[in-house]
Order: sequence, then C-alpha cells, then structure tokens
Amino acid sequence: MKKTILTFTTVMFCLLMTACGTASGRADEALVGKYIPVKGTALGVTLSGDDMGGLTIELKSGGKAEIEVYGSTGSGKWVNDDTTLTLTVDNTDMVGKLGKDTIIFEGFLKEQVGHSMDVTFAKEGTDAAKPENFLPEEEKALLGDWEGVSVTDVMDDDVSGEISPSALKVTLNPDHTAVISFKGEEIATPTWSIFSNTVSFEGDVAGDARIYGEYKDGVFVITYSGEDNYYNFTMENSKKDASTQEKENK
Repeated sequence: MKKTILTFTTVMFCLLMTACGTASGRADEALVGKYIPVKGTALGVTLSGDDMGGLTIELKSGGKAEIEVYGSTGSGKWVNDDTTLTLTVDNTDMVGKLGKDTIIFEGFLKEQVGHSMDVTFAKEGTDAAKPENFLPEEEKALLGDWEGVSVTDVMDDDVSGEISPSALKVTLNPDHTAVISFKGEEIATPTWSIFSNTVSFEGDVAGDARIYGEYKDGVFVITYSGEDNYYNFTMENSKKDASTQEKENK
C-alpha cells in the first residue's frame, strides 16, 4: 500500500517541472536550509522513516526553492509571515504552519498528485529532525539496548542451564537499524519494524538463523531459531533497568 502511494506520487510529480508567481510576503534567511520529512499520512496510511526518505524541500536564499520527490525534482518559490510559509509549485500555493525548525503541510502536493498528503518537515541538522521525536509510542518503547534475562525452548521450558539468557543482545535505533549479537558475536545488522505486536527484522543473519520478536503489554520476547535450536529470549532494556534502579535507590 505504501509503495503504491509513493509510486503514484512520483509519477504525478514528474509532470511538474517549473513554478512561476508567488504569494506576497518575505523570505527570512533564518529559514534557509534543507528540510526532510519526519512523519506523514497519505490515504489513511501512516508514513515514517524510509517511507519518505526520497522527499525533501530545500529553501534557498532569495525565496527560491527546490523540491525532490523520489528522484524527480521541481523548482518553486517561497515566502513566509510570522506563522506560516507559502511554497509555490506549478502555480499552486501550499501553505505550511511554521514551528520550531519544522513546517507542517496539510494536503502537500495535492493538486499535483491527486490525493492528500499531510507531511511534517524538519530542518536538517536540528533537534527537530531527530527521528525519535516523531516515532509512534510503540516504536519509542523499543528503542535502546536489550539483553536477555530469561530463555525457554519451544515447549516454554526453562533452558538457562543450556544457554545463558544474556547470550542474545539487541540494539534498536531510532532510524530503524538494529545490531544483533549472539554469544558475544555480531550476527546481523538488519532493519526493524513493528506491526500488530510483531517485531520483524529484515536482513541476513549469520548461520541462516531466523529472528523475530513480539512486543506486547511491555514485554519483549525474541525468538532465535536454527536447524538445531529454538530459543525464546525475554529481553530487558538497559535504559529502563537503569531508570528502575535509580527509582529504587531514591
């Protein structure tokens, strides 16, 4: 669904190349810079991270602008007042609400692509562009360094005498990259995602093992399976553990 939306957006955007005319206002130099999308919605689908990685706006000095949509570029103009920024592309004005290093557009490129895209852009290099600031709460809860604290087999029997629960360590980053280590060796650097409590990892894993997880009601369990083994590791986040310890010390 997301790929269909983005492909259609790209095709339609290719039809626009230049802009002329612009709304009245000023072009404050403080706004000059490259803006990247940090969150958005289109046709009821939430977009984030790599879903919008090919969409950028560059505000240039003198009120000129350049827009890139998944490899296709178009030129435009921009002006601002105290609360909004007006971006003119293909003789169409799009008004975005100004925030601290952010611009929020409702109906971005609607006239060009034929459907509404609500997009929040953040100025590159600022705190506003940090992906963790815009992740859904369920994704924020998964960020950080995780280490196994208990381990069971396929029958849900404790097998900590066979393998140490801490044998599995996983780091989940805000940009959806991950690092997975097993028995002290890095075995994968996949991307991660969560949908309906299921945590998926995309990327090759050393030894052809399969790794996937479930995050439900605050409990994160990762399954590691290969030809000769099957382990369910219940994980603990080191940041959460440190926070709990700090509260107990108080």
